[in-house]
Amino acid sequence: MINKLKSGHWPIFMFSSLSSFANLFLPIILVRMITPEQMGHYKIFFLYMSAIPFFFLTGGPINSVYYWVGKQSEEKKQYIEACFNLAIILSLLILVIGIPFAGYFSQILNMPVNYFLAMLVASFSWVPASFFSETSIATGKQIRGSIFATSFELIKVVGFISIASLDYELAYIFYFYAILYFIKMILNIGLSTKNNYLKFNFNKNKTIDVFKYCLPISLAGLLGFFVDKVDMLILSSYLSPENFAYYSMGCLVIPPLILLEMSVQKILIPKLSKAFTNNENSKALGDFKKAISDIAFILVPAIFGLYFFAEPIVELLYTNKYSASAAYLKIFAFSYFLYIFPHDSVPRATGKTGWILKIYLLTTPITLIAVFLAVKHATAQHALMIAIALKFLPKIAGLKYSSKIMKWNILEMIPWTRLFIFTFFSIALGYASLAAQPYFNSKLQWFFVCAPIFAVIYLGSLYYKFRNSESNSNDN
Repeated sequence: MINKLKSGHWPIFMFSSLSSFANLFLPIILVRMITPEQMGHYKIFFLYMSAIPFFFLTGGPINSVYYWVGKQSEEKKQYIEACFNLAIILSLLILVIGIPFAGYFSQILNMPVNYFLAMLVASFSWVPASFFSETSIATGKQIRGSIFATSFELIKVVGFISIASLDYELAYIFYFYAILYFIKMILNIGLSTKNNYLKFNFNKNKTIDVFKYCLPISLAGLLGFFVDKVDMLILSSYLSPENFAYYSMGCLVIPPLILLEMSVQKILIPKLSKAFTNNENSKALGDFKKAISDIAFILVPAIFGLYFFAEPIVELLYTNKYSASAAYLKIFAFSYFLYIFPHDSVPRATGKTGWILKIYLLTTPITLIAVFLAVKHATAQHALMIAIALKFLPKIAGLKYSSKIMKWNILEMIPWTRLFIFTFFSIALGYASLAAQPYFNSKLQWFFVCAPIFAVIYLGSLYYKFRNSESNSNDN
């Protein structure tokens, strides 16, 4: 049992969840130490900080190690090192372009120059600093890779809270973050060298191969980032920092829910790649359906839990100062449906990454225009609804394209029965909870009683129902 857990996606999920819960509670603590206006600036800083690596396509090479580990032993090592070399080259461009024009870009983003410089250093270090953990996970050492990544996230959380509690300026949080990730990058290089992931050889041909493979993924990632964050990118310019804080806090990102999908994908893609190579399409279909079922088992009740309990969740997490965020949370909850379907896992596993770029080239302009018009002529809530709805376009197209590659029947790719059961139970429990609300003195009291009952009944009932099912069952 232990060996099974160690070899699957659970180590990645469990260790990542540890840091994710810490990151989830970080803003909950910070809102009690800083003003809504400062929180707005905090959110804007990290919004653009995470955008910069996408602009410079730095993430593609590191993420592609999951593809190159399938090569022969010696060639695999060369390709893995080429991934790091390319990531460093692209990351250096962030500093080369950003530092000389720091004053100009900081004016465009409406932030102090010192904020922007800290952002550059953090963005430069961010992707290369993840090489050791990602490569360890890709080569089967899930626990080691997850521990390395998790430890720095925990240090970050403790550092942010400590700085805020000492009542330092907001800038010191940004300085600390930049320094921390630079240190992580240096340690990453040392550990990668010690474990023979890096030998400081530059293989031009292998680097070009990596670039050709990951360029479509990187460009798709850039476009995907725009699709995912387009509402925030546009609204950050239209809303005041305080109102942007209400909006962004309502778009409650719960890292463990996202990390579950990421963890499953990191195990699923190598399986699909191997099955595709060996022409074992039927086995691959079972793995694909099980991945959807594993993700949906947790995400579906979470979605409806967030919807039904939105108001007490916001009050509990952020205090009554952020009560306006509840309306956004009710809408944003449904965005988690997007993470149930690993729409690009088959193209990634089969090397057909060009499709990923094509679909985002098609859908990104549509999303940008639609959300921009909603912001200009409607409300922030309408913009959020439109942004979420349009994000389903690449999901649907991805499932169709995957069925074509693997010669699957598209209707057989989805475990329909399980999805229906998960959804039915969640909605029924949600409405039962609403019916009980008048019997409580406050919404918080109602939440503390009914939410745990919701979770226990759902998880207990369905876990025992499905625990003996075959992992590759083909339920329809």
